[in-house]
Amino acid sequence: MIPCETLLSYDRLALFGFGVFETLLVTEAGPLFVDLHWQRMNQGADFLGLELPDKKEWLNQVQGFIEQTTSSLPWALRVTLSGGAPLANLPSTLLFHKRLVPYTPAQYAQGIRLHLLPSPRNEQSPLVSIKSANYLENILAKEAARLHGADEGVWLNTKGYVAEGTMSNLFFIRDDKLFTPSLASGCLAGTRRQLVLGLARSLQIPTYEDLYPLSDLLKSDEIFMTNALMGIMPVRQIDDIPLPTVEKSVIKVLDLAYQQLLKSD
Repeated sequence: MIPCETLLSYDRLALFGFGVFETLLVTEAGPLFVDLHWQRMNQGADFLGLELPDKKEWLNQVQGFIEQTTSSLPWALRVTLSGGAPLANLPSTLLFHKRLVPYTPAQYAQGIRLHLLPSPRNEQSPLVSIKSANYLENILAKEAARLHGADEGVWLNTKGYVAEGTMSNLFFIRDDKLFTPSLASGCLAGTRRQLVLGLARSLQIPTYEDLYPLSDLLKSDEIFMTNALMGIMPVRQIDDIPLPTVEKSVIKVLDLAYQQLLKSD
């Protein structure tokens, strides 16, 4: 398997979006939390019947691409495993692409606006358990949120429970307790979701994973979103509903612990 930046036209990634991907944050310390990203990509590859290099070889290829890349830090590295073309004896291919981190200091300072998406997330779809390269539904939902003046969209699932953002996991806080939709809601098992849950427990913040109706979210004291690039992103309002101002921010406590974790990775 040779990493490259081009794709043959009959690869199933090009034809059907058949593949999995990970987005890594690259900082002065290098690519962050590579173990978590490799583990999730490996699980997705197994699910699709694809062959992924072992962790050592995968990391060598990631590091090789980073060493050949000149870009101001931090930046985003997308690693994609293509579906190949078994009938043509074309193996899966690792592809590497870089891009800018899209989030701004103003968003972290003020919080972002969410848009409640009208279409549901199908929690029964097999794709919700992997980070599939078939990403059109997410892109369309993100664009719908943008057209409503929001920075991110939020899905409910087919049963009306809160699921996730179009490109992020969702957390909310009430009475100094942390809540996040369980994987049964149809949300992706995000790398930062996993880290935040671990941090909260280490800080002795009561933590709950369950199925939550929209009313629970709207009664929150604080809301934040997570993904590999944004880290912990506070939310200021959902559509036209502003969130209250809190004196003691649990988000700030978690973010301080998260920033310390970044330095130690």
